[in-house]
Parts: sequence; C-alpha cells; structure tokens
Amino acid sequence: MVMLKTIDWLTQDEAMQVSLDKWQRVVDLMTNLLGATAGYVVEYNEKFGYRAALTSRNPENPYPTVSGKPQSLDSNVYCRKVVQSKANHYESDARGKPEWADNPELIEDGYISYFGLPLLWPNGVVFGTLCVFDTKPTGYDQTQKELMEVFRDLIEADLRLYEQFEIMRTLSMSDPLTGMNNRAGFELLAHQKIRIAKRYHHNIGIIFIDLDNMKHWNDDYGHAAGDAALRAVGDAITASIREVDICGRIGGDEFAVLGYVRNRGDLTTIISRVRNALGQVKLTVPTSKSPIRETPQISSGASVFFEPLDKSLEDMMAVADLEMYRDKRSRQK
Repeated sequence: MVMLKTIDWLTQDEAMQVSLDKWQRVVDLMTNLLGATAGYVVEYNEKFGYRAALTSRNPENPYPTVSGKPQSLDSNVYCRKVVQSKANHYESDARGKPEWADNPELIEDGYISYFGLPLLWPNGVVFGTLCVFDTKPTGYDQTQKELMEVFRDLIEADLRLYEQFEIMRTLSMSDPLTGMNNRAGFELLAHQKIRIAKRYHHNIGIIFIDLDNMKHWNDDYGHAAGDAALRAVGDAITASIREVDICGRIGGDEFAVLGYVRNRGDLTTIISRVRNALGQVKLTVPTSKSPIRETPQISSGASVFFEPLDKSLEDMMAVADLEMYRDKRSRQK
C-alpha cells in the first residue's frame, strides 16, 4: 500500500488531521503514565530520515513543539535501531555504552533512557516509531511495556484506516484506461500546486494535449486500437514530464500537464519529449480491424502564467485549451 503515499511525510496530509488529534492524546497519556520526560511519534522516510511528527505537551518536555527538520538516515538516534530491527527497543540507561557514544539525543539533549516501538503499515513496512525519552534512568515493568504496545496498536489501527481511505481516494481520482489522474484527480493536485506556487512565487505552466483523429482510430482500426492509442499517449506523457509535474487524462482524448516553470521553453521541451516518445511507438492490437501502420499523433497547446498568479485554474486551463485547438487547426491545413 505504501506506494499510494503521495507526499514525503504522511502526517502533513490533511486527511490525517483527525488521526493526529487522537495520536496527540495517546502521546500525552503514555508520557504521563510512564512519568517520562518526553514522548513522540516519529515518522520514518527511507530517503530523508527521521522526523518528529508529534511530541508530548507535558511541562517537563524541553521541546514542546516539533521543528519539522528531519534527522539524517545515518544519525545514530535511538529510533534508528527500532526501524532497522522492526522490534521494540528499551534502553534504561545509555550512559557509558559505546553503541551510543555519538547519539545526539544522549550527548546534546541528555536523554539517557529510551523505549521505542515500531509503527508498521499492514504489509509490514515501517511507518515510524512510538517512543518515550527520559533524562534519568528508568525501570519500566512488563505492565508498562504492554501498555505501550496497546498505544502502538491504536496508532497502527489508524494506519490501516488511512490505507483503505487512500485506496478509495486513488481509485476515485484515477483514469482506469491509462492509469493517470482523471480530471478530478488532476484538478485536486493542480489546486495544491497553485497554492504552493503562490506561496513561493513560482510560475505555472500548463500543457493541453489531444490525440488527433480519434474517430479515425476507432472507425478504421476498432475501439481496442483507439484505447491503445490513448494509452500510448498517456504513457508518453508520463515518461516525458519531470518528477515535480502532474498530468492527467481530463476528457475522452484530452490530456493535461501542469508544473512549475521558468518560461515557455520548459513546456516546449516536454512537448518535444512526448512527440519523440510517440514516434517510437509500434502499436500491436490483435483485435484490430486491419494492420496498424501508424503511430498516434497529437496536437498541443502550452501557456505560462507568471507570478503573481491572478487567474483561476479553470481560466488557465481554458487558455491552454485554446492554444491546443489553434495547433490542431494549423496541423489540419
């Protein structure tokens, strides 16, 4: 399931807000019951490291707010041992132990005791850890350890619910033929991109792409061939855009791309890549009415909207759509 995750840190997803409120109460309660200095939910990202998602709000906690800055993957923090082993780890007193000699939580923060449990997705992939820290030695008994496991189970139950929600959200936002975003999915992501662009003063670029002669593909080769041509265009677009761009099939034979750009040249480059990719396509459709001896051709339109962005997404898409139809008419002459 974790492949459905669309942002680096899951706890920044607005859909997680209700769960985070519950997790905050869990962290506060477990910290108080164990008499610990601080409690945390730590999220793990295999590329960026370890990031405190929530911290306890008890008076003893020296860091009552999370910074959002991750600890690197190679940092010898306590949670790394839990993530690597996928097992509980209890350190009652880390002082003088060689394995923690360079642990910044011990050296800089004075956390000499740690108890952490792995938080796992239903398929066993590590989400992060649930943990408590203390500036004094501890002696947690079996009942306290089992209590922590109950708290862990509550959080993992929410991860299962999120997984189910994300599957449903993905299905509702995806085009079944091409696997791309459908119009609703594209517009949802586009609105998010535009909000970020306004905040950080980025320019927005939009490309409209249309499969030429869709009726010809369906009438002369059959609907299976028409579907194959649409999938080929979708594949070419997906392979040609940058990692930060979004794309989708927004209508029968229409596709769109949106991303941050410097100028129109960035969009022209993407369109050229799409055309080059399509030029290599050799469609084979066993149920075709006749042998297919051509590759899908496209018309395209591109527009750049410079900051400050004062147009709505709908207006931006209308401009790019108009450019695409101009290109289509010029190609038909």
